[in-house]
Amino acid sequence: MYDVAVIGSGYGGAAVAARLAAHGRVLVIERGGWWRPGEFPETVAALARTRHRRGDPDGLWGVRLGAGTGVGYASAFGGSSAINYGITIRPADHAFAGWPVTAAELAPWFERAERALGATPNPRAVALPDGDVLDALEPGARIDLANTIDWPRCDDCGRCVPGCNAGAKRSLDRSYLATALAAGAALRLATEVREIAIAPDGYRLHLRRRGGGGAEWVPARRVVLAAGTLGTHDLLHRSAIPLGPRFGRDLSLNGDGLAFLYDSGRRLTAHRGAPISTAVRLTMVDGDGARRTLLAMSGRVPQAALRFAGAALAAIAGVAIDPAAPRDHRAGRWARRLRDLIAIGDRGALARTLMYKLDGQDQGRGTVRFTPTGAVIDWPDYADDPILRFAAARLRAWAGAIGGVVVPDVARLPGFRSFSVHPLGGCRLGADLADGVVDPLGRVFAPAGGVYPGLRIADGAIVRGSLGVPPSLTIAALAERIAADLERELLLSRTAAAAH
Repeated sequence: MYDVAVIGSGYGGAAVAARLAAHGRVLVIERGGWWRPGEFPETVAALARTRHRRGDPDGLWGVRLGAGTGVGYASAFGGSSAINYGITIRPADHAFAGWPVTAAELAPWFERAERALGATPNPRAVALPDGDVLDALEPGARIDLANTIDWPRCDDCGRCVPGCNAGAKRSLDRSYLATALAAGAALRLATEVREIAIAPDGYRLHLRRRGGGGAEWVPARRVVLAAGTLGTHDLLHRSAIPLGPRFGRDLSLNGDGLAFLYDSGRRLTAHRGAPISTAVRLTMVDGDGARRTLLAMSGRVPQAALRFAGAALAAIAGVAIDPAAPRDHRAGRWARRLRDLIAIGDRGALARTLMYKLDGQDQGRGTVRFTPTGAVIDWPDYADDPILRFAAARLRAWAGAIGGVVVPDVARLPGFRSFSVHPLGGCRLGADLADGVVDPLGRVFAPAGGVYPGLRIADGAIVRGSLGVPPSLTIAALAERIAADLERELLLSRTAAAAH
């Protein structure tokens, strides 16, 4: 019998496992494998071969398509930390308006998570031209991002996504999860939890190992769901555990968007491989006076996709441009694009392109729909969310200032849809059953009253609303708070057992 079974090893599950492993028998269950430096795909073809799907359950990444949306996810030990840029940032305090826990109450848990993740700003960011350009476009709004990267080992190869083969990225297997394993946590890799059953002494987990390893039922007194937003929805749905009326509602895509200011009048080195390390934080005030954050990050085209991006943008910029944006007819534009078709270099159009990666506070109007292949998010008019319209207006203003062709949010291109890698909510924190699916400590509300003893959620599914920044740090901070309460619970149980 395990004291705690943690399902998933992303930012939430890793933090919980790290804090509890020294205080009881902890089992970490991860559907994916442990991808190490040297094993990540480095070409578009190799990336395609590592897609996670029914026919290839060993894949590194996957996509689920709903009405108007696509959601990307990781399937790996360490969750999305294995394939992301490691951006670590706190949301603005106004992102927590309406939450059952305040920004001030969360502050010490943010500090604890920051220490564990150890993110630092890019010391070479000052040498990149992005900062100067963003300062000119949005004076006073630029911020330097912190990444979980060992900068002396980083060679700016541009392969943070989909995985660092140089070993420079401090993904969760080198921080929280390393702590958990060192403290004695048990680990089941390539293992899927098919069902959670309530038992008199806790729970039973139906485990199935990939590759024909058979199935078994494992007992645990407590269960922490941290399988990622869609994975947690899948598991709760399959387990048929009665939940409150807000289950599967109020989902956010965290304002995710991707646009380009292509072939501008300024050198931007968008084809160079440095991680995303520079951004501007802007504020929109909506119709009811609420403040919403937009984080516009100066991105890089991944190294493996340079040739594809050069050709695709040259074609798209000629036909699928924003009709509301100013026109730029600078001489030499076509010559720069043609150079990219031959070889990507400093004289081509990509060197003058801003890849505009967005995170913003959207309105959180997505809903979960369960399909035979798993949960998807439906939000047909997501591309018209006010925060994305605000972002488009800012990009047009930038084009007016420094030239270039506005290639709008790719979701608006024919045959495309909105795409997110940061789905949040659906099991949101709430004050009671009518307000949320879990309480402020991640305990799952029972429709019959109270909470299910020992059942908690600690991943992006509990995030109450859009954050306007990458959510990894917030998820880790919430999980730190949940883990502290679980630690207290374990110590009380141990004391009570000793007394008898």
